[in-house]
Amino acid sequence: MLVHVFHKFDENDLFTSAAAMSYFGLLTLFPALLLLLAVSNRTSTGAEMLSQIMQAYPGSREFLRATIRSLAGVGPGVLITCITVVLWAGSWVFAVIERAVNRIWGTKPRKFLHGRFLTVGMIFAAGMVLLLSVFATSILVTLQHYVGMLPLRVLERFSWLMILGSAFWQLVFLLSSMLVTFTMFVLVYKFMPNTSVQLRDTIPGAVLAGILWELAKYVFALSLHYFHYDQIYGSVGAVVAVLTWGYVSSLILLFGAQLTEVFHREHMGEPVVKAGGMGKVERGKEEGLVVEQGG
Repeated sequence: MLVHVFHKFDENDLFTSAAAMSYFGLLTLFPALLLLLAVSNRTSTGAEMLSQIMQAYPGSREFLRATIRSLAGVGPGVLITCITVVLWAGSWVFAVIERAVNRIWGTKPRKFLHGRFLTVGMIFAAGMVLLLSVFATSILVTLQHYVGMLPLRVLERFSWLMILGSAFWQLVFLLSSMLVTFTMFVLVYKFMPNTSVQLRDTIPGAVLAGILWELAKYVFALSLHYFHYDQIYGSVGAVVAVLTWGYVSSLILLFGAQLTEVFHREHMGEPVVKAGGMGKVERGKEEGLVVEQGG
């Protein structure tokens, strides 16, 4: 099945879609970080969300942090521009995803206004998932703090916790991070195609894509020690690293989408029906069946 997924991935030209996603993602990134920096000056939640986004870019956190700090103290006019750019470029990220996943499923993209409402809605959905992850992380940090304050005689009843120590909490934070990634992938795989996709169909692709994304973060961070972007690209080397990671992340997301479609066709055996009608693949099969019966 994986061989079929790779074949369909290339056939649907998803490498080009991933490049477009990384481009618009880069345009969205810095205005979004500036907005969160402005929010973080007033609430701790904004600071946590800012940290969460930076953690999604392995090897580039210090560059992003230094760049955003150098742009601190911007006026209201700049913030309004940031909001406009985030909505425009962010909607294009999801517009590219929508076109790619509809090409994967063999369905037509939505009409312009319908598609734009969906993409803006996905921006807010991504923000809500990020906000929920911040609250979940805060709860885990608080829980870790209180567990560390427990008397020794109480901790002795949970010997496994004493043995594992910090490794246990690192595992918990890793699983919570994977859950956030998994949720984002499920939202994309279920709601972006212009067809009815069952939740159970999205789970294999979302799980595999989530695991690949977490592994890719560590591999990419290690690779930066061997691929010296700063020596090749000079002062823009860090930007190239951010853009490259955006491309890798886009490839993983689209790979999961392609896996979801292949899994649906090969294991569920249900037709892919376009919203408001029959998909072109199934329509062709039905027409072929009629011809055979007529003959």
